[in-house]
Amino acid sequence: MAGTKFAYVRNFELPDAVLPSTYMVVRIDGKGFHKFSKAHAFAKPNDPLALELMNEAARHVMAQLKGQVTMAFGESDEYSFLLRRDATLYSRRTSKITTHIVSLFTSAYVFSWSRFFPTTPLQYPPTFDGRLVVYPSTEIVRDYFKWRQADTHINNLYNTTFWALVLQGGQTESEATETLRGTFSRDKHEILWRFGINYDRLEAMFRKGTTLVWYRSVVEGSRTSTSSASAGTKADAIEGSRTSTSTTGSGTGTEADAIEETSSSTARQGVGQVDAQRETLEDEAAREGITPAHAAKRRAKAEKQRRKRLESAHDLELVTLHCDIIGDAFWSISAPAPAEVDEPQDEM
Repeated sequence: MAGTKFAYVRNFELPDAVLPSTYMVVRIDGKGFHKFSKAHAFAKPNDPLALELMNEAARHVMAQLKGQVTMAFGESDEYSFLLRRDATLYSRRTSKITTHIVSLFTSAYVFSWSRFFPTTPLQYPPTFDGRLVVYPSTEIVRDYFKWRQADTHINNLYNTTFWALVLQGGQTESEATETLRGTFSRDKHEILWRFGINYDRLEAMFRKGTTLVWYRSVVEGSRTSTSSASAGTKADAIEGSRTSTSTTGSGTGTEADAIEETSSSTARQGVGQVDAQRETLEDEAAREGITPAHAAKRRAKAEKQRRKRLESAHDLELVTLHCDIIGDAFWSISAPAPAEVDEPQDEM
């Protein structure tokens, strides 16, 4: 359309680029999934296959946007994807990023359906909507994911109790709704006990949702040793510890480390120690007889080469966890890798 008399119509397109150096979270939600789950006979209160299908679609998004999306959290018919603070996908345009992630997720959901429900054909296409929210700090990002997991617990406790009243207690859905009106958490636990259900022993995926994060795996010759523990071991470590535990390839870190960066000790594995007391640019320039600007340029080049060596020494592994992310243990023991390799080209 460029170069024609009709090109002026592009002037009606509004710029929607997100502010630089901010975190972006895209949250997708199933549209009309109450009807969809009923049409496809999903088990109540939780259908593990339906949840695993959601997880598979989310893993597809993470794999396709490796280098841009560093973490995801899912529950029920929703999923949240965290983009790096310095993500450059689609020049940080809100509409492009949101629609791309929703499209990736939806297409993967449909494509993978038959693997999880081989005897249940799709009755009609599922649909998802999405929104992009910008967060300025790591603390707020952490609180966002804590909020989503708290919502997971509240909804699942209610739904588990509701369906126990219906399926085991013989109540109608209207009667169960009335029974639960005004109840608190302890009341719901007591109702579940009457039906022999210990809520705390239900599957962790139901109670805590699913967390997807990238971890580094250290490559040694032709063999690969995982720098993070296995998903099960990692989850156990998170659940069983409230203090920072030193594990191979992970360590303590700041809040920014926990969300976006590996710890400094991890970054140095296999590529040599970096002097903690690096001289200033002015000192380096004076020592080398060059300008500070030249010193800065040379230092940036050296850092780029160091990152390339790091990337060649490590692979990234996408790990699926069903663990507590409200406490501090996840954010200290389980610092996600930055996912810097295979970064997609900027899209326009």
